[in-house]
Amino acid sequence: MPLHDGRVVAPSCRPHCALALLCLLSTLAGTLAPDAAAQTPGAGIQRDEAHDTGAPLAELVRGAAARSAPQEMQVFPLRLVTPAMRGLPPAPTLPPAGAHADSAGAHAATAAMAARTAGKASTAATAATVTTAATATTAATTATTATTATTATTSVGAAPRVNTNGTLVNIDGIGANDGAPSDANGAVGASQYVQWVNTELAVYDKAGVLLLGPLAGNLLFSGFTGSHGADACRLSNRGDPLAQYDKLAGRWVLSQFAWLDADEDSGPYYQCIAVSTGDDATGSYHRYVFESRNAANAIVFNDYAKMGIWPDAYYFSYVLFAPLGGSGYFGPQVCGYDRAAMLAGAAAPGRCRDLGNSFGPALPSDLDGTTPPPAGSANYVLSMDSDASGHGDRLFLWRYSYSANSLSGPSALAVAPYTIACPGSFGGACVRQPAPGELLDSVGDRLMYRLPYRNFGDRQVLLANHSVQQPGAPANGPLGVRWYELRASATGPGLAVHQQGTHAPDALSRWMASIAMDRAGDIALGYSVAGPGLFPGVRYSGRLRSELPGTLEAEAGIVDGGGVQIDTFKRWGDYSGMTVDPVNDCTFWYTQQYIADSGRFTWRSRIAAFRFRNCD
Repeated sequence: MPLHDGRVVAPSCRPHCALALLCLLSTLAGTLAPDAAAQTPGAGIQRDEAHDTGAPLAELVRGAAARSAPQEMQVFPLRLVTPAMRGLPPAPTLPPAGAHADSAGAHAATAAMAARTAGKASTAATAATVTTAATATTAATTATTATTATTATTSVGAAPRVNTNGTLVNIDGIGANDGAPSDANGAVGASQYVQWVNTELAVYDKAGVLLLGPLAGNLLFSGFTGSHGADACRLSNRGDPLAQYDKLAGRWVLSQFAWLDADEDSGPYYQCIAVSTGDDATGSYHRYVFESRNAANAIVFNDYAKMGIWPDAYYFSYVLFAPLGGSGYFGPQVCGYDRAAMLAGAAAPGRCRDLGNSFGPALPSDLDGTTPPPAGSANYVLSMDSDASGHGDRLFLWRYSYSANSLSGPSALAVAPYTIACPGSFGGACVRQPAPGELLDSVGDRLMYRLPYRNFGDRQVLLANHSVQQPGAPANGPLGVRWYELRASATGPGLAVHQQGTHAPDALSRWMASIAMDRAGDIALGYSVAGPGLFPGVRYSGRLRSELPGTLEAEAGIVDGGGVQIDTFKRWGDYSGMTVDPVNDCTFWYTQQYIADSGRFTWRSRIAAFRFRNCD
C-alpha cells in the first residue's frame, strides 16, 4: 500500500494517473483490457535466452555494408494512457492545447520576445557561434543581456552565466536518422564518450573527435545467433537506446529493444544488452537477449526502457503494454540482470517485478561516483504521481533487490504541488515554437532519465526531475523543470526531500531535462528550450552546493536553434542524457536534440561538456 505523509492509503483513496507511452495514432488507440484493470504487482523471471561474446566493434564496422540509400524517415508514436483508459472519473474540461496564447500574460511575453527577436534578427542565428581549435570545439563566450522579468526573455547563446567557464566541448553529434524522436542519450567513460541517438551510435574521444561511427546500433549484435531473440537483436534496429558506463568496473553497457518484423503485432519482444569486455567502447562485447514477459508469463511490449547500474545488478525499468496489435496498459516493471555474470560473459538470468497499473513509468537508481551504496542496499525505484487533472504532490518509492529477490513499497514522498506539463493532452504536445512550427511533445507524464545516486559517506543522495506547467501558467504551457534532491542518512534506508525547485526563469518553455551531481555536491541540469519567439535549442543551469536551497543559477546556452520543426507529428526528444566524467568526477557531459534548420526531420543532436569552478 502507498504511504502518504507516513499513513498507509489505498490507491482508491486518491485518483492516480499511471501515464506511459502509446499511441497518438488512432489505429493503436483503445480502452484498457478488462483483465488488465485488476492487475496487481507480481514477480517473474526473464530467461537469458542467448549470450555470447562478439568480435570488436571496430572490426564489425569494417565488415558492414555501407548505406546505399538515404534512410526512410518514420515517426515513433508517443503512447499515453488517458484517465478514461484507466477508469478514472472525468477531469474538469481543460482548454485545448495552445489556448493559453490568448491569456494576457502569455500574450505580453510573446510580444516582448517578438520585439526583442526582431531587433536582434541579424545576430540570433550566430549567438551560439563555435570556434574550433585543434581537436576540441568550444563555445564562444559572448555575453548576452540578462533576463530581467518573468515576462521577458533573451537569447542566451553560449555565455558562461552559471558558475562554469563555459563549455569545454561543444559539438554536433549524430544527426537525424531513421525518424523521430531522437532518444538522444550518451555516457562518458575513462577516455571516451559514447552517444546513441535513435538507431545509430558513435564513439568520440574526450576532445570531441569522432573515433567510430555513426553506425547502426544493431551492429553490436552482428553474428549473434542461437535463438529467436538473438535473431531479433541482430536483424532489427528499433532504437529506444541506452548508453551507460559502469564506473565500478570500467565497462560500457549498451542496450536497445528488438523484435522481428513478422512479430510486430503479437510479439515476442526483446531487450538486447551488450557489456564491453574492457574500457574501450570500440572493442568486443558480451551480448545478451531477454524476452519481455510479465508476472503472468504473458508476452508484453517492453516500452521506454531505462537503466540503472548498481553493484549487484544492471537494473532496467520498462513501461508494459499489450502487444502492438492490441491495447492495454500493464504498468511499470523493474528487472535486475546479474551484473557479475554479465561482466564475465556467463549466463545471467533476469528477475523482474511488476509494479501494477495503478502507477506510471518508473526509474531505477543509477550509481554516480565510485563509492558504492551500503552493502546489500536495494536499488531505489521512483515514479511520479498525478490525478485525472494532471495535478500531483507526491512521488512513489520502491526498493528492489535482485540479489535478495525482494521488493518493498511503494511509499509516498510528499513534494510541493505541481501540474504535469501539457495536462490538456496528459503530457502530450503543447510546447510552442515560432510559426510555422508545430506544437512539440513534452512527455510530461513521467520522470526524466536518469535517477542518479551518489554516496558521500555521511549521506546518500538521489536526484530526479520532470516537466511541469510553470507556476501560475495557463492550462497548456509554458513549461518548467521541477527538480528534487532526495537524501538518506549514511546507512539508513529512509529517504526524504532535502530540497526541490521549479526552474522557470521566464516565459519560455524548458523541458525534457536530465540532471546529475558532481563529487563536490554541485548540481547540473540540461534541457530543451523554446518559445513563440525562440527556435528550439539547448541550455543548462545548475547550482553550487553552498547556494540557497531550491534555487538554480542563471542559465547558459549550449546551442541556439536555427529553425522550427514542421510536420513531424509533434515528436520531440523522449529523453536526454546528463552524465559525469568518472575520472575527475567533476565534468558533466550532456546530450540533447535541437533544430538547426526548419523542416521535417531536421533535428540534430548536441554534445557538450562543462564543469563548475569549485570542483577540482
